[in-house]
Amino acid sequence: MNLYKTEAIVLRGYDLGEQDKVVLFYSPKYGRIRVIAKGARRVKSRFAPAIQPPSYDELIVHKSREKTLDILSECKIKYPFMKIRSSLVKFACSSYLAELITRFAADEQPCPVLFFLLLKTLFLIEEAAPGQSLNLLIRSFELKLLDISGYRPCIERCVNCGKKIEFIKSAHFSAKLGGLLCEVCKEKNDRGALTISRQLVNLMHHLLHLRMEQVYKLKVKGKIERELEMVLKSFIFHLADGEMITLPFIRNFEKLEASEFQ
Repeated sequence: MNLYKTEAIVLRGYDLGEQDKVVLFYSPKYGRIRVIAKGARRVKSRFAPAIQPPSYDELIVHKSREKTLDILSECKIKYPFMKIRSSLVKFACSSYLAELITRFAADEQPCPVLFFLLLKTLFLIEEAAPGQSLNLLIRSFELKLLDISGYRPCIERCVNCGKKIEFIKSAHFSAKLGGLLCEVCKEKNDRGALTISRQLVNLMHHLLHLRMEQVYKLKVKGKIERELEMVLKSFIFHLADGEMITLPFIRNFEKLEASEFQ
């Protein structure tokens, strides 16, 4: 039999027929892979607990010789992320990360750096204290994913004329052009570019280069956090050619969770 073994993170799953499921995994060896989990919809299925997102699993997969989906042969849980599953906000955040991977990672194109970025971020979300803000962690993940995927925004200079940021009096961010514009280039190339502060540019630099566990230590004003979210949301919308479905759930569940702590 043609089998392969890999560790992987469950991104999502959907029903196939009356008893099976198609599961989308992300693996450091094989990138994004889709497999059929036979009988996974049965009540006593051996696969059911292990294919719940965002489980971190060890897989053995039967490689199909035809142009069909591979078949999941064995699946053992390495870490279930139970704290994420038990929190609406944490689960919404993990679902958003999974959607980003689904949109930006390619099928069967391995990228170990991206895999371990996802895994590290999931562990940090898992261990976050109840009510702790995850916003900067998510923004840092977005920036690092864009960098790894080849879409790093240009924030050192004007993306059009090359003027360095220290010589730009009024900076603007163009989702269409993928970076900063000076005041002159904004008028010529993208009048819809968002005006951004120097503090935001500095924060984006920090979030790109800091290790994920260091992001929690940053102290940032709420206004700058909202500005950053707006800029990255517009950039990702442009790149993905549409809204990220899971992103609004984070805000909605944060409000719900905040009301419970009051």
